Amino acid sequence: MHQCFLCQDVLPRGPGPRENKTTYAGPRFFIRFAELEMHPLDNERPARAAPYKAGLGMCNITKCCTEVCPEHIKITDNAIIPLKERVVDASFDPGGLARSQDPAAARS
Repeated sequence: MHQCFLCQDVLPRGPGPRENKTTYAGPRFFIRFAELEMHPLDNERPARAAPYKAGLGMCNITKCCTEVCPEHIKITDNAIIPLKERVVDASFDPGGLARSQDPAAARS
């Protein structure tokens, strides 16, 4: 795994006001959160709130981090967007009811 951190350095204007800089982890760490969140053996998903505490909501999805990656990792498409979707799903459907309902089981 390439760990050059170019994706951290290329952000267009940073995460915003100076007080936000300590709460914005950046693309490299969002990739790690996504790896942990989407691991097939992780059934408990204990870190659902961690990405938002790390500033995931401050990412504007400009894809500048993807453009500079020397390893051609599609950071935005393969990590940040799916991670944002999972966090939103967990917020609005915390029990996973919409994803786990089986029509056959609902009839019985």
